[in-house]
Amino acid sequence: MRFTIISSITLLAATLTSGLVIPVDSASGEVIARSELADDAYDAMIYRRRTSKTKKVAIAAARPAKQAAKAQKKASFAGAAKAHKATTNMPARKSNFHVPAGGGKPAHTYSGKEVRKEVFNSHMEAQRLKGLSKTQQKKSPLKPFYNHPHEVPKPGDLKPLKGMATVVKGGNQQPGREWPMPNKATPGTTSPVRVITQEDNKGNHVFHGVIAHDQSRTPGPGYNDHFQVN
Repeated sequence: MRFTIISSITLLAATLTSGLVIPVDSASGEVIARSELADDAYDAMIYRRRTSKTKKVAIAAARPAKQAAKAQKKASFAGAAKAHKATTNMPARKSNFHVPAGGGKPAHTYSGKEVRKEVFNSHMEAQRLKGLSKTQQKKSPLKPFYNHPHEVPKPGDLKPLKGMATVVKGGNQQPGREWPMPNKATPGTTSPVRVITQEDNKGNHVFHGVIAHDQSRTPGPGYNDHFQVN
């Protein structure tokens, strides 16, 4: 029955648009009803065609940008994978890094596998930042790390990490890079823990360790000091 109605509508549309007259009782209003029905069917058909054409044009217009983004993502992944493979001194996957609780803040514990994953993510972010403006780069969680001396050092801990190359103004040595570990205790908030890498003279990265705030400290001198996590 549905097919019969649709066929009738299509036939009516074709008949009316060709100028033919349907012999029916005009007094009953059937001619008007059928005419309006045919017009509605015709309008719907035209609307579908126009909508389909507009949609195709929009898809075609968006395709180059989508393909470029896909290619960029693929290139970034390849670049990050290459940098990660060349990164040395990586921690053992089964090692552990523990940040004690303090000041009402929870403890944080990460495996070597989790640390290695975030080193890779730091390489991914470095790839993403290529070509962006300095303003955009500053918004990234990937930050330069200079291994500055502690404001309030602990015995034997004058700097966050030992063995990092010193950055001299005007020299060729690049600063390290710090990248935040995910906050397991409060997902979505900033973690006090960072992974640190630094380029060597061959352009490859060296993993130097994991650092974190001393959570027992209160706001004031030394509050933002970072200490190595073992």
